[in-house]
Amino acid sequence: MKLSQLKPWLKASPNKILHCVLSCYAGCSDYLMEVEYKHQLHPLKDEKDNLLHFQNIEQAQTLLKSVGISNMTLRLTDPYDEFSVDGKVLQCEEDIVLHF
Repeated sequence: MKLSQLKPWLKASPNKILHCVLSCYAGCSDYLMEVEYKHQLHPLKDEKDNLLHFQNIEQAQTLLKSVGISNMTLRLTDPYDEFSVDGKVLQCEEDIVLHF
């Protein structure tokens, strides 16, 4: 979803609570935002179709506050914890809901 589509979509559905996920990967220094649309997460992009990167959580909060969103899910993915000793894939994501 492009950033320019987000605000009009929110105005068109004022009673719908938008689910936003800010993803970060262990060992990386930036965050990516995904927005739930029609029960699927779509990355938030700029007008040139580039993924929006955030340097910190506060930058993402500022953007969401400016369009009227007051919470998001912070999702940490640890790619170094993918496999267990017995070879089964482990759950390597942790979600934290942030209210602001």
